[in-house]
Amino acid sequence: MNNFSFNIQDDGLAFLTLSRQPVNALSEEFIVSLSELFDKISSNSKINILIVSSSIKHFCAGADLEERAVLSANGTEKAVSAIGGCFTKLENLPFPTISAIKGSALGGGLELALCCDFRVAEDTAILGLTETSLGIIPGAGGTQRLPRLIGLSKGKYWIYSARKFSAEEAFIDGVVDFLSPDGEVLETAIDLASELMANSPLALRASKYAISKGSLLPLEGGLKVEKEAYGMTLNSTDRLEGLKAFSQRRPPKWSGK
Repeated sequence: MNNFSFNIQDDGLAFLTLSRQPVNALSEEFIVSLSELFDKISSNSKINILIVSSSIKHFCAGADLEERAVLSANGTEKAVSAIGGCFTKLENLPFPTISAIKGSALGGGLELALCCDFRVAEDTAILGLTETSLGIIPGAGGTQRLPRLIGLSKGKYWIYSARKFSAEEAFIDGVVDFLSPDGEVLETAIDLASELMANSPLALRASKYAISKGSLLPLEGGLKVEKEAYGMTLNSTDRLEGLKAFSQRRPPKWSGK
């Protein structure tokens, strides 16, 4: 069963397009396939940016509740753990990632989007962590990533209330980074990716490493990580090209090396 497609353009812009009818529910098979993909692409030096989107009406409505209903408590625990592990692989990809959200991003669907560096949402998109209304909690990273993103009080309200928020509300709270007119979310995400790809892909990767790893540490430790990340660029072809292009007043031609 083809639950998604994946392709890379010549310019290094990659697309992961979810397509599991009717709502991209996260079945065990779906998660295994996504996890294998993230393993495969994590070391792909040809990828500069990844956009995660949906070819169907909804971005992702969360766990496959029909599948979940027949699982034992132990089976459910394993399923949630697998989803969490898969999402962490997405979060740890070394290149910038963007989620393009339309329709619903609920429960595990929002948890997936939270693992991306940026979230773009259509004006009519609906987002929420609705697990407490089902007698559970967000168990694939939602209780940890959302409060870290928007602050404790707002994060608690999103989770405790189990509300479904509009894209505008999500934008105001900081869950969504960019809004898009309906029907144009992928184009908006591509525009964002193009803006980022005007810069050195090596520097983007080094920046992501510094921010992701350093933000988990006290400032002193973070500054050491920043120094390490700067070292990744110091002897690079891209750094020399950037200086040369600046002096010659022309756009740089990045090699990613």
